[in-house]
Amino acid sequence: MDHRARGHRGTRRATASAVALLVAAGLAACGGGGTTATPTTGSTAWTVARTEPASVGRANAGFYGVSCPTPSFCAAVDGSGNAVLWNGTHWTTPAPATPGGGSLNSVSCASPTFCVALNGQLAVVFDGTTWTTTSAVGPAPTGPTGGQYQVSCTSPTFCASVNTAGVATLFDGTTWGHDALVDDGTADKPVQNISCASPTFCVVVSATGNIATFNGTSWARQPSPGQSLLHSVSCPTTRFCMAVDLTGHAIVWDGSTWSAAQAMPDSATLTFSVSCATPDRCLVARSDGSVSVWQSGTWSVPQPVLSDGTVASADVSCASASFCAVVDTAGSAATTRA
Repeated sequence: MDHRARGHRGTRRATASAVALLVAAGLAACGGGGTTATPTTGSTAWTVARTEPASVGRANAGFYGVSCPTPSFCAAVDGSGNAVLWNGTHWTTPAPATPGGGSLNSVSCASPTFCVALNGQLAVVFDGTTWTTTSAVGPAPTGPTGGQYQVSCTSPTFCASVNTAGVATLFDGTTWGHDALVDDGTADKPVQNISCASPTFCVVVSATGNIATFNGTSWARQPSPGQSLLHSVSCPTTRFCMAVDLTGHAIVWDGSTWSAAQAMPDSATLTFSVSCATPDRCLVARSDGSVSVWQSGTWSVPQPVLSDGTVASADVSCASASFCAVVDTAGSAATTRA
């Protein structure tokens, strides 16, 4: 889920009960629906780096989102309210990004000097040096849904966020507003992710299988191929998006319609996040810490990247066709240059 203007942005972290229900449903549905892709051997070289030990092994301290606007800059956020930065060579040690240390669930960087990270109504903005708090985001959470916003920014004057209940909110560089209900998220099937290619094109996906788009003025629901458990979406342009579900299937937007679902290699492994640097190259992060590359319609076989296969990848962000970053819930981060 890459939270730049071109691609997802940050991970989707629903409530624990919602995740458990979605994972159970995903496992039950694995292997069903969609066509099967012919895998190819990937040739991507990965370099893995682990963050400072203090951020590893504590409850909610793992990474939940990463965003890379360029190959020489990424920001990742964790469950303790910290951010780490990639400078093209190494990751910094975790540093507080929120005033009270609350969990951050999503981050989107339009450039190395502008990032937004969210948790519920809390939003913090990075200006290239420091993180500061903005005005509250959207309505106050109610019940088991309504919090844990996802965000996508195309510039310092445009971001769009959505919460698990399906309320979208826009940021104009100063304040958040223009709340709109774009989908009816529920506790067991919440709204999951958002991706904006421009201020006049955003896509929201939900675990219900619903898809909503923004045209710069208003939101509208779109016909979808009926693929439920949608979990992540990435739109590098207004005429190309890829959305993935938990059960290892992908659907593609061509500017007018969504394709039928295509099964990835090893679709029995849950898929958590997708990031597309260009319309012909996407990378998907999986629940076992592996990744798959989609290149012009062909999938690579999954490649192990993080941990020993027991820790879930949380998010992926690709700044270009040759550079991506993946983070996991244990506090590990990996970068690649193809």
